[in-house]
Amino acid sequence: MTVPDFLIVGAMKAGTTTLHRDLGMHPDIFLPAQKEPETLVRFDDLVQCERDYGELFALSAAGMIRGEASTAYTKRPVHEGVAEKARDLTGGLLRIVYIRRDPVARIVSHYRHSNQQGRMPEPLSEALRTYPDLIAFSRYDWQIEPWKRMFGPDRVLEIELETYSANRMETVRRVVSHIGADPERLPLLDDKLVANSAKEMKHIENGLLNSLVRSKFYQRRVKPVVPSRLREASRRAILPPPPDVDVTLSAADLEFIAQQLAADEIEAH
Repeated sequence: MTVPDFLIVGAMKAGTTTLHRDLGMHPDIFLPAQKEPETLVRFDDLVQCERDYGELFALSAAGMIRGEASTAYTKRPVHEGVAEKARDLTGGLLRIVYIRRDPVARIVSHYRHSNQQGRMPEPLSEALRTYPDLIAFSRYDWQIEPWKRMFGPDRVLEIELETYSANRMETVRRVVSHIGADPERLPLLDDKLVANSAKEMKHIENGLLNSLVRSKFYQRRVKPVVPSRLREASRRAILPPPPDVDVTLSAADLEFIAQQLAADEIEAH
């Protein structure tokens, strides 16, 4: 049976891509080159989920600790029942990793990313009141609650992006220990490499090229054999820089966010 040993479940725009890369440096840990495979939300049937994981982990050696990173797994209410499906698939032995960050900073990063992709063309103040997901995905206690309920709090490791950024090696070692690998075998990490930072994000305007890069063929056949440094260097050289986005928040906006986030403490407990 081919299933993951651990999952990085979020949060969106909270450093999961960097953690995906850092964990992939460990010789005993396997993560597919494709981040965000979203297996548990793309398929309703557990047999299909297992088949997809078989493809994702096809390049892993025997005995490796296998995992994947999909922030869709903590995107309630868009995707519900994901933790329950994960338990049914894995038998409850999964280890979970969840990264939090300052909730307002995550909202701003989420909006900037979506605006640059053309999905939230409205000004930030209007978007906050138009797209509930902007704030919902920062309701961290509410988002992670199903995972704690299904697997138990001991199997869920929550880390702060701010701590991760300030103490990168120490934080990754904690994650490595949590998922069952030896932290002593983790090589030194390059603190200068931060994936998907705002100044590095670039949108592929060409529809055909964008479809190719997002395709299953590219993600699972091409991407694994092209070094990440080469992919990123090519991206910086070929694509134009992302447009500037006004992310100014008024006092009224901050108060609105605070009111919405306050519901997190009520619904999560």
